[in-house]
Amino acid sequence: MISDLDLAERSLRGDAEATTSLIDRALPTVRGFARRLAASPEDGDNLAQEAFLTALEKLRQYRGDASFATWVCSIALRHNRQMRRRRISELKKQAELGGQPLACPLPDEIAAAKDTEQRLWALVSRLPASQQKVLIARAHHENGAQAAAEIGLGPSAFRARLFRARKALRRLLLESYPDWSSEVENAK
Repeated sequence: MISDLDLAERSLRGDAEATTSLIDRALPTVRGFARRLAASPEDGDNLAQEAFLTALEKLRQYRGDASFATWVCSIALRHNRQMRRRRISELKKQAELGGQPLACPLPDEIAAAKDTEQRLWALVSRLPASQQKVLIARAHHENGAQAAAEIGLGPSAFRARLFRARKALRRLLLESYPDWSSEVENAK
């Protein structure tokens, strides 16, 4: 199979077939990831489309350190953060003009959520590679079947490994952050 970097280089030289292959290969992962970030599937599809457009515009910057799909997911994440910041700013302006209460997270709530996300991914990185792989695949796809197919497992084996990975992550969460115990238990 041709590497993502080779496809990107061919795409930069004007090979439309290479561009199509690159997008087709990354689309399920990017779309699933974007839909998880967004408020609705339609917003997720729009986010994925924006991320792909940006990726193609900046294709010269793709170094091949990660898969093309992972690179486009990082672009989608940045786009999503920018959209949230703009939306918060708009809501604040509306609240100031109309005197209505602010119906969005405050900056310190966003910072707390970001801190929580960073802590969670730090814990995921402490899990065995096989458990990391299952958790990351599931986070990038809309459903377990797609995630299982990506890492070459059957649906039953994938569900079993995902269960064990989540259990191990829950244990790490409770050991590392005992003050989160009520939230972890409620998430079961």
